[in-house]
Amino acid sequence: MQPETYPQNSDKTMNSFRTQPLSSRRKQEPEDADQVIVQTDFGIGVIVRTRKSDGIKEIRLGGNAYFGGREPNMLYTPKDYQSVPPCVGDDVICQYGRGVLKEIADDKYTIELASWRLSGRSTVTCHVTTAPKVVRKHTLSEMDSAERVDLAKSQKAQAAKYFAEKDFTGALNTYASAVDKVRNVQHDHTSSNEVRADLVVIMITCSNNAATCCIKLAKWEEASKFAKNALILLDALYGKRGMKIHTILKNEGTIDAKLFGEWRIKSYLVVARSCMEQGEVEDAIKILKKARGVGMPYIDALNSSDPCSGKEEKASLRALTSQMKEIKRLIAEYSEKKRAAKKIEKKKAKVMAKALFGSGAVGKENATPDEDNKVKNHDSSETKQHLRLIEDSQEKLLEDQIDFCSGETTGQTTVAGTKPPLLRKSSLKSKLTRENPTVQQSVSFSDQPPQVKEFDRAKDDDDDSPWQKHKEALILLGLAGFSVLTIVGLRRAFR
Repeated sequence: MQPETYPQNSDKTMNSFRTQPLSSRRKQEPEDADQVIVQTDFGIGVIVRTRKSDGIKEIRLGGNAYFGGREPNMLYTPKDYQSVPPCVGDDVICQYGRGVLKEIADDKYTIELASWRLSGRSTVTCHVTTAPKVVRKHTLSEMDSAERVDLAKSQKAQAAKYFAEKDFTGALNTYASAVDKVRNVQHDHTSSNEVRADLVVIMITCSNNAATCCIKLAKWEEASKFAKNALILLDALYGKRGMKIHTILKNEGTIDAKLFGEWRIKSYLVVARSCMEQGEVEDAIKILKKARGVGMPYIDALNSSDPCSGKEEKASLRALTSQMKEIKRLIAEYSEKKRAAKKIEKKKAKVMAKALFGSGAVGKENATPDEDNKVKNHDSSETKQHLRLIEDSQEKLLEDQIDFCSGETTGQTTVAGTKPPLLRKSSLKSKLTRENPTVQQSVSFSDQPPQVKEFDRAKDDDDDSPWQKHKEALILLGLAGFSVLTIVGLRRAFR
């Protein structure tokens, strides 16, 4: 037997609705707060709205059911359909309120009620024998702060499984989704201090874990952003030490050494690695030193505390000690890379200076004694080599001049009618002069008239020099100038 339904494709109904004036149209009623999932004759659907005026239920069907009209998959019926069978983890509603089904055993249903809020972290659990109705899960916009925190916790647990399986991409997406779920939470009267404390922990831990996933995937910029977000939250919480949220975390086992020591150092390590991979070596070393300054006071405090301290203190001490070893190793590694980079820069500078100014101008100031001796020996050898080349070239030039000018030496004669090139006298000691002392040091043409008028240079200099002509006048002029300067100086001194 077909149920009594009112599909939307009824032409009479649609035409009468469209022809009604706006003032006479019935105002649409709000949707149900708890939308029950039911099994209809056309498939599984969700009761979106139950009209109070006529009892008609508006059911949105899943799948490909379509009755025409403006909204597809909508079924309008007054019939009461049964809820789908409940499963563990479903959101359900019973006579005591809304909650999550935790267990089904011997026709008994254990439900953790979410609509009951007690002080602290106490929860209310009820046991019913009647099967509860399964309801649609709330969307993110419909959730309150406690539901958002619970959702983020479940996603954090799922991301941890992905990370253990080395699915770093899935872990990163899930951690980032958990952070987004609680990023813009609007607190109200239902937000207890415990919920606020859980929200802070979720934000910090998921941000640090997401940064670690980015390091595994070599996404350095994203890793730095996640780690810096965690540092911002930790700094804000550090400024509110002793207040309610900090007190709750401390009483529940999250001690300061873990909260402001381990978690903060973990963020610093991620930022330092990111800076190093981006070529910012000095910034990475500064961050590591800052992280070391953060952790050492907590290590000293834990070492000086009671040896019979709790498990949290011992675990935090082991974790901080391991982080200090990692920081020490990274500082040594990054410092060595910094020194190697400086050496490479110095070598490049020496090569450029040698190309521009020669080898003598490279590295004399910062060179070691051995390097300095090598440079000096190299410079002296190069100097001797240059002098030897100059001397050989001068000797060769002198021999060529002698061969050209002296017919007896070379056996060559000048061509008649041609004017030989002008040559000057030379007094250089050549190889030929050293081997044969009889060779004259001056050079002249053998059979040609002198090309240059020879004269006595000393005599001409004495005759033609202005000093010889006006010696007395220049001396008097110099004495007069000196006297004027002396008088002017004395007058200024005695004023």
